[in-house]
Amino acid sequence: MKTMLSEELVQQGIDKVWSKLSSPPTQMSENLHSWEWIPGTAMYGLIVAYENTKDERFADFLTEWVEDNAFRLRYGSVNWVVPANALLFAHRHSGNPRYLYDCWEVTDWCLNRALRTSNGGYAHVWGPGAGGLDDYKNQLWLDTLFMAGLFMLRFGLYDKNDALIAEALKQFDIHIQCQLDPKCNLFYHGYHCLDEMPLGQHWGRGNGWVAVSLVEMLGLLQGSSYELEFYADIFSKLMNSVYSLRTGNGLLRTLLDEEESYIETSASALFAYAALKGSRLGILDDRFLQWGEQITHELLSNHIAEDGTILHASGGTDCQEKEGYLKVPYQSKPYTSGIGLMLFSEVLGKGRV
Repeated sequence: MKTMLSEELVQQGIDKVWSKLSSPPTQMSENLHSWEWIPGTAMYGLIVAYENTKDERFADFLTEWVEDNAFRLRYGSVNWVVPANALLFAHRHSGNPRYLYDCWEVTDWCLNRALRTSNGGYAHVWGPGAGGLDDYKNQLWLDTLFMAGLFMLRFGLYDKNDALIAEALKQFDIHIQCQLDPKCNLFYHGYHCLDEMPLGQHWGRGNGWVAVSLVEMLGLLQGSSYELEFYADIFSKLMNSVYSLRTGNGLLRTLLDEEESYIETSASALFAYAALKGSRLGILDDRFLQWGEQITHELLSNHIAEDGTILHASGGTDCQEKEGYLKVPYQSKPYTSGIGLMLFSEVLGKGRV
């Protein structure tokens, strides 16, 4: 499975996506200036891109974004934790203690104030009152591992906060226990803790959140005293299961195991990143290196518009019946740009081209 990746092609992709993400808000489908998961995911993508390439454009943008938006910091939803990764980056990059204090506030919410389901998981509420839909307080969603778990791991390691790392791993354990379908080693999108039943389907981007969260955790904690074999095994099983469901060009469907569902690029990019990083960490074999490169080439060649929009990525998606997932439209969102930058910088920054 040979690809035609070149450094020039990958750099062009990074430049295009960066141009789209950093353009004035009036040109974006979503304003970056809010304390929400959509800009938060974009900022996480920029953090990874900077770590991989040391491109100061990304650091400057992140620092400026924090300066402009730190006052918007709020609590009440796991979706409002992911932007705190930018606070940690800005503190480490600039030394500003204000952002460290903000990180401590987010930590306190994660440890002591987050709304929990009956089994101790983080309820995937969207904010106080869960947007008026109180049943969300009883639900686990896969998104939580990326939206809250990665900040807890990153800041826990930086701040030497063992309690925060332990809570992050506890949330991984709860979501794995409740949402992994052992028949196929794919994850259900959600889980209802009172009814004790899965919600939704084997959603592509949701499983991608899990794959990236696991490989990031394994990378962050590699060489530590934490026991990681269980998580590495879950990660490998998930990756092997999804690998068997790839289409001819390597891309994945929005419902991974439903052939009538449409091709979806955000899930494909998340799994490509997980495949490449998992291979680099020595967890996955060379099939996954080749698969990650195949997806990357396909995205760069056929799924990026001239203005830098990553095409054919689905919009926000609720837990629902199969037919509902198939009706979610393609939308241009900053989270897709952030995911793209993660993937392309992993290729470029780690000497794969």
